[in-house]
Parts: sequence; structure tokens; C-alpha cells
Amino acid sequence: MLDPSYITVILLGVSLALCLYLIHLFRTSFQYWKKRNVPYLTPTIPFGNALDLFLGKTTFGEVFGNAYLEFKKQGLKHGGIYYLQTPVYIPVDPNIVKKILITDAYNFPNHGMYVNQKDDPLSNHIFNMEGGYWRSLRSKMPANFTSAKMRRMYNIMLELAEPYKQLLEQNAQVGEPMDIKTLVARFTTDIVSACAFGMESKTMENENQDLLKHGRLFFDYQWSRWKNTLVVTVPRDILAKLGFRIFRKETQKYVIDMYTNIMEHRKKEGVTRNDLTDSLIKLTERRDEELDFDGKTVLEPLDIPNFASQMFVFFAAGFETSSSTQTFALYELAKNKHCQDMLRKEINDVLRRHGNELTYDAIMDMKYLENVIDETLRLYPVFPILPRICKEDYPIPGTDVVLEKNTFVMVTNMGIQRDPEYYPNPEQFNPDNFNVENKGTRPHVANIPFGEGPRICVGKRFGLLQTKLGLVTLIKNFEVSLNKKTTEGFQFEADQLILRKKGDVWLDIKKIE
Repeated sequence: MLDPSYITVILLGVSLALCLYLIHLFRTSFQYWKKRNVPYLTPTIPFGNALDLFLGKTTFGEVFGNAYLEFKKQGLKHGGIYYLQTPVYIPVDPNIVKKILITDAYNFPNHGMYVNQKDDPLSNHIFNMEGGYWRSLRSKMPANFTSAKMRRMYNIMLELAEPYKQLLEQNAQVGEPMDIKTLVARFTTDIVSACAFGMESKTMENENQDLLKHGRLFFDYQWSRWKNTLVVTVPRDILAKLGFRIFRKETQKYVIDMYTNIMEHRKKEGVTRNDLTDSLIKLTERRDEELDFDGKTVLEPLDIPNFASQMFVFFAAGFETSSSTQTFALYELAKNKHCQDMLRKEINDVLRRHGNELTYDAIMDMKYLENVIDETLRLYPVFPILPRICKEDYPIPGTDVVLEKNTFVMVTNMGIQRDPEYYPNPEQFNPDNFNVENKGTRPHVANIPFGEGPRICVGKRFGLLQTKLGLVTLIKNFEVSLNKKTTEGFQFEADQLILRKKGDVWLDIKKIE
């Protein structure tokens, strides 16, 4: 029998050898940007440049945003960092950003997120989807958000603004502080359900709580810190072989069952609403007129899980991003009373010009409102990164650097939109950043909260419209201020990719007589 002390020595030796090997592996990996003559930030073994993320001190978006600002401070056009051992390229110069997102987008067509259509079908939604099928599906979507359709949807939104106002009035009468995100999320859930799916979700009446729960889980499951880490650092085929899933089977079943029932009901009853659901239902059937992106080949129909996945992403993104934007806007308006007063004055002035009717044209005529929302999205882009994967070797314009095929590229709208060159006092909330004069001084890509180029958010117009209506309904009728239950200072939730304030935003609201 081996002496226990001898076994201990062997184990210590193996552990030491393994540690030395890992150190060597990381040090070798961390030579990537140096060898390519790309400026880089000094990494730490084994976290690369993401140590603060894993210590819970910062968010995923801030890791890349802060790197951008450091490169910009040094006067650099671009730079490289490491997420654990994975090299990530960060463009800084606006011309390079524009090339990657718009001009040369054909070489950066995919986000590089996890997709496993077979075992995790909900992961194959339009944001994650890749290749020709993404282009085909994406080409069908803008028809659902034309001006004519937005006007029709606005009428549905306006009907739901009344019960929202009544809930606010009830709260004002009671005088209790209000967790504004919870209420706004119910408002936007009812809007998305009605406009896109023809459903009365009635979450403002405290019904269908499971719908809200699973909608929130779309973001909580998909873009948590540890899942982001696995997706960025582990090859997709290995994750698939290990049985990695974005969504739990419980959520998968709930989502597929719900949207299958909606589709079957419409087909059985012959219901036609000319909305997003009708468009996606058509894509589940082989139709000679539904052509692939090349305009020649008949588009392969969506299967049922894929249909449900597209429905789910529009629902979740539609209610969560708009409710987050309204929450951040109200947080800032509560802190900046002069901005709140200016917005209220504009709302009343515009409504007088439109016969005191809150019409679509009236709300589109509110320019300061637009500035408030733009400034909110500048400070708080709900999705703070615009990831891309380099499809083929790519010469970086204005440099001698060639970006290798499959390199992970991170355009950081969070960093760009807090760049002091574009926005003096970038941490300060200032809607005047978006008046006509100031907008004209900045490059186009200095404000890209919805992305840009072929992969720009397809639901941008819808999201902005319901956000405008929600803010007008509240600010016209109520004065808002921060309640002491709102945590002092400001931090983002470190575990999530999408931006959420750490701690709820509690408001006191007072009805304006």
C-alpha cells in the first residue's frame, strides 16, 4: 500500500503541474492582441479584463463600455481586451464602427449568441438567428411596423392608457410609494399582447401573472452572467453536446403551448387582424409568394417551435425594453424637476394645438418628449452591447490590422453614448443633447441604442411609440418625485446583461388638478 504522504505529494505535484499549464495557456492566449499590434488592456489571469464582473462590481455591458472609454482616452482608434481567455475587438473610431455595423455589415452578419434549434428551440429567435434564414425572416418584419399600421396600433394603445391612468390615480389617492417598474411592465405587457397577438392579457388587472413571469425569464435565463460567459468562451458545438440550454423546459412548454393555441384559434375561427401574428402564421405555411431573401426560392415554412420562438422574442422584448426605458426616464425626471416641468408644458401646449386630443399626430409632434427618451436611451441603452462575429478576415480601415475570421467584435453603444467627445458631462441627464443643433455636431453612430445597419431592432418604432404614450399619460396628469425607498446612488444589477437598476425605483406621485 502506498504511503498516504506519498499520495499527497503526487496530488500536490499534479495540481501544481495543472496550475502551471493553465497559467502558460492563459499567458499564451493573452499574447493575441500584442502579436497583431493591436493596443490592449493588461489582463489578469484567469479573468482577462473581466475581473470586476466576476467580483460583482460591474456589469457585462460596463466591462466593454469602460474599455472603450479607456481606449478613447488614450486617443486610440481601436483596442483589444480579453473575456477570460477569449480575445474581443473593440472599435472606437466612428468610421470603423460605421463600417462594421453598416457599410461592411455583410462581413459581420451574426451576433454570435447561442442557437440550438433542435434541443433548445426558443433560442432560435430573430435576435440570435443566423445566415440566410435570418435574412429571409428579417426582410418580412418591417411590413408589420409601417406608419399606417403604427397608427392602427396606437388606437389600441390609447384604449389601454385609460386603465393605466386609473391605476395611477388610485395609487395617488392612497398616497403610498409606487414601484413604477412593476406597474409600467403590466401596462406594456397588455399593449404588446393586444397589438401584436390580439390577446387581452389583463395584467393591469393582476391576471395572467405566469405570462409576466415567463416574459421576464426570457432575459433572466438568456443573458445572465454565467450563461454569457459560457456562450462567449466555449464553442457552440461543445455546449450543445454538453446539453447546454438557454431556456428551461417549463418555459419552453408554456411558450409553445400558448402561441400554438393562438395560431390554432385564428385558423379555426378564421380570425384575421393583419398584425404580427398573422404575418408569422403565414410563414408557417408553404406559399409560393413567400420567397427567400434571394427573391427566387420559396421560403421554407417556420415549424411550430420556431413560430413560438419569434412570437416570444417580440413579446418579451416589447414589454421589457419599453418598461425599462420608461422606468429610467421617470427616475431621471423625478430627479430633474425642471426637465419634468418642461416636458409637462410641452405636452399641454401640443395638446392645445391638437384640440386637446391625444392623437397619433399630437404625440409625434412632441419634440422635447423625443429628446427625453433619446437621452434616457443614451444613458441607459437597455441592451448595452452590439456583438458581432467576423465572418472572413477583414482589414480594419485606416490601420494595418487584419481582423481574423471568427473574431468576437464588441461595438459598445454604452461606451459610445457616454463618450465625453460627443456628450459633455456624459453622466448627466440632459435632453438638450438631442436638440437639432447638438445632434448635428455628432457622427451618426454616436447614438445607437437600437443598433444600426441590417440588424437594427425591427420593433424600434413600436417600442418608442408605447414609451411615448406611457410617459405622456403619467407626466401630463401627475407630478413624480423619488421616494426614500429608492436606493441612494446608482448601480446596475451586476448579474444581468440588460441594464436594470439595482433596487427598485419607488416614486411618489401627486395628481395634478
